[in-house]
Amino acid sequence: MSELQDDKKTSKKNRTNVDCSKLKKIMFSIFLFIRYYVDIIIDKAFGYFYDSKKRMLGKCTNPIVLSSAVSLAKKIRKGELKSEQVVQAFIDRIKEVNPILNAMVDTRFNEALAEARRIDKEIEIGSILDTDFQEKPFLGVPFTTKESTAVKGLSWTFGLPKRRGKKASFDADYVALIKNAGAICLGVSNIPQLNLWQETSNPLYGITNNPYDTTRNVGGSSGGESSILAAGGTAISIGTDIGGSCRIPAYMCGMTFRTGKEEQTIVVAGVLARHSEDIASVLKVLVAENEPKLKLDEPVKVISIRVHYILDPRDPFVSPSRNEMKRTMANAVEYFSRISQVKPKQVEFEGTKYGGRLWKYWMSKESNADFKKDIMNREGQVNSILEILRYFAGGGDYTLATIFNFINGLLPMPNEDWAKKETEKLREQILETLKDDGVLLYPSAPWPASYHHTALLRPWNFNLFAIWNVLKFPVTQVPMGLVNGLPVGIQVVAAPYQDRLCIAVARELEREFGGYVPPFQTS
Repeated sequence: MSELQDDKKTSKKNRTNVDCSKLKKIMFSIFLFIRYYVDIIIDKAFGYFYDSKKRMLGKCTNPIVLSSAVSLAKKIRKGELKSEQVVQAFIDRIKEVNPILNAMVDTRFNEALAEARRIDKEIEIGSILDTDFQEKPFLGVPFTTKESTAVKGLSWTFGLPKRRGKKASFDADYVALIKNAGAICLGVSNIPQLNLWQETSNPLYGITNNPYDTTRNVGGSSGGESSILAAGGTAISIGTDIGGSCRIPAYMCGMTFRTGKEEQTIVVAGVLARHSEDIASVLKVLVAENEPKLKLDEPVKVISIRVHYILDPRDPFVSPSRNEMKRTMANAVEYFSRISQVKPKQVEFEGTKYGGRLWKYWMSKESNADFKKDIMNREGQVNSILEILRYFAGGGDYTLATIFNFINGLLPMPNEDWAKKETEKLREQILETLKDDGVLLYPSAPWPASYHHTALLRPWNFNLFAIWNVLKFPVTQVPMGLVNGLPVGIQVVAAPYQDRLCIAVARELEREFGGYVPPFQTS
């Protein structure tokens, strides 16, 4: 009799668990439904204010500024183009578009032209040999980088009023590397305060506009770079990424106090490019002596790559994806279904829903970063509560995005044991799936670039990017065309040191779907 009663209790408990599970799923579905339409209402409201303020970029008639950095370097080497001619073309384009975009915040045009003339002279008299061109693969090609990265003689404020007027007295390591490769710096571009936001705006230089639609967010923190690159203002663009700082801007169109020598960090320098052929070539320069580890010149047979994809990471903090984003992923999956030897496989990992929490924990472990000190230029430590009150009273030196970071810093930190366990678990699961011959197609955002400042109302959508900094996997953000005039795309992820797989997939998708589309009319 007691056994029968126990069975009934167990059966009832199981039914209760099943009922609770169903109820949770129903409630979560209702939450997503409401959130989906709240997001639409937000866009409608901001659109009502912004749509009348849209400005268009002028027509581009010089094909030089649409060329890849690799092709420009070849033409300079062969004497088909002068470096001065190339540099002048990009300077002219910056002067045309920057009043509209507010992307470049400090420039060195005269110095750049002088360097270009010197290179042309050396090529003309034959003092530059083939071996010199091999050691300097971007000789005479212009580049730009973000203002938070030290470029000798140029602005280096991080968007902080306490650093107003500050100029760098040295070149950051990766700036020195790209200069040693022969590239010529044109200037530095706008960033959010201390690089820590997904839109590019600060009290010193204002807000940067998206070249596809000037009422839209250009992303952050490498937002100035993505804006000027997409507009045809630079051939080589170098950014930094701690939680999507390269990929968010790359989708939507910091070195700061760090030395680049930290042993454990989730910060990396990265390449932004209009053409996939530039990625590996610039990356070789940036990784320097570590190039052999990446085997970037090793041929990749794309049809042999095992393709996996995730449609929804199930992160409750991320907005539901809209149809245009679902179609973008479906297009990529359908294409690889046609060409791959092994059909693409949909996968799920429970840990992807913890992206934001894991990122917050690992950000707190950055050895050379203290937000409350860094935001004060390391001249003391900010009182977060006081600055929050000052801001809402109409004062202070910080943007609303920085205030959000102050508030976020006051919230409880994820449990250390849990964060380490979940990170390692997720990492091992994905490594086991990808091995050394697989990639993962992953969503970039719930929608194309949204209106200025709306990221403050949907701040955790960046989780889609941040999770890969936590795991330290290589990722390439790939453009997949335009929707209503705005770029859409996906992230391609591979296991550590398998960057060449990401790049090969990016090149294949570029070939099939067209890649970069200029945000202006061309001849």
